[in-house]
Amino acid sequence: MTSSNSIADAANPIGIVGAGLMGCGIAQAIAAAGRQVVLCARNADRVSDTTARIRTSVARQVSRGRMSEDKSRRILDLIAIRPFTPQELGRCGLVIESVAEDRSAKADVLGMIEQAVTPDTVVATNTSGLAVSGLATALRRPERFLGLHFFSPAERMPLVEVVRGERTWVPALRNGLAFVKAIGKVPIVVRDGPSFFATRVFAAYLDEAVCMLREGVEAECIEAAAIAVGRAIGPLATLDETGIALNLQQARQARADGQQARFCRPLAEPVLKVLVESGRCGRGRGGGFYDWPASGERKLWAGLASLYPRVDRQPDARIVELRLLAAEAREAMRCLEEGIISSADDADTASVLGLGFPKSSGGIASWIETFGINEFVELCGRFAVAHGERFAPSPWLRELARGGTGLSKYRTTESES
Repeated sequence: MTSSNSIADAANPIGIVGAGLMGCGIAQAIAAAGRQVVLCARNADRVSDTTARIRTSVARQVSRGRMSEDKSRRILDLIAIRPFTPQELGRCGLVIESVAEDRSAKADVLGMIEQAVTPDTVVATNTSGLAVSGLATALRRPERFLGLHFFSPAERMPLVEVVRGERTWVPALRNGLAFVKAIGKVPIVVRDGPSFFATRVFAAYLDEAVCMLREGVEAECIEAAAIAVGRAIGPLATLDETGIALNLQQARQARADGQQARFCRPLAEPVLKVLVESGRCGRGRGGGFYDWPASGERKLWAGLASLYPRVDRQPDARIVELRLLAAEAREAMRCLEEGIISSADDADTASVLGLGFPKSSGGIASWIETFGINEFVELCGRFAVAHGERFAPSPWLRELARGGTGLSKYRTTESES
């Protein structure tokens, strides 16, 4: 991977296939760093729509004071929007697939990308949770394939998960890391696995909120608890923003892929299914947990109370806060135990920059340390009895608590950084 198509050579454009929300956002992020982008729409008739979408997005940032007029023009000049044809990608040092989270669709596009690019071109997927090693089976040369999971909105969110598949070569991984840093993003390396780190941990938080709603906890209480601990918005509003239908599709895709039940979002799927069947697919698609008027503030959907009536005895607000925090933190520790991430530092970075975890806490692992790891293990034990085995501390976690050094062995020292 040292030929004229090197990622490091700024003369070589970066290719993106898939001109939806994420593809357009990634293109803007790359162009903002001064790199040329070839953004390929899968359908030729989408080119004009894609052009309009990017112009609107850039103009919005200018109007909000986030970008100068000069920079907006430079960004637009650096993005070439084209139909998806092989000749458009031949000069690219890196091509990122960014189509819908559907394994079959991604496999088809990856196969077409490989036919279009040179043998040394790095190929990446922007999947948020499909196994990179599984997607790699669509390629003849899986060693040059990796995951680059950008977060939405990609033009603004700083984090990128760099996912190493089972057959990803070290040079491809290094090129991916260098690219992410070169465009001003913050990379963390994650091991391939269902939903990687960020999506998996965030799902635990969102799904715990949905589980409480189903139990009869007031939606207002759940949302208020998240805001009380430092979130910008509540988990139900977040689900609306990300899309109820999309979250349901992810759960179904995980099941279709034969993943373990715990990765198929069993706590949330029944509720998401009911909402979608009720025409509540998320913000902009009929509303979801909330009604989202064109003007004015969002309001919880009146029909929610009839689907999931409140119980008379509501939990204490602090218990709701701790359930949300513990669900997320327990999954983060599970990822650390399983080697999905290699350090508590990465857990902190990903949770703050990618998941909106309260920055004042330092991150999800730092929150555990502040709370007290012994106290955290005890809390998880109580929650396991009251709410389910998903909270149960593992022998590894109990040993960390007994050892007295907490997460220190999973912290990067200054000499290592």
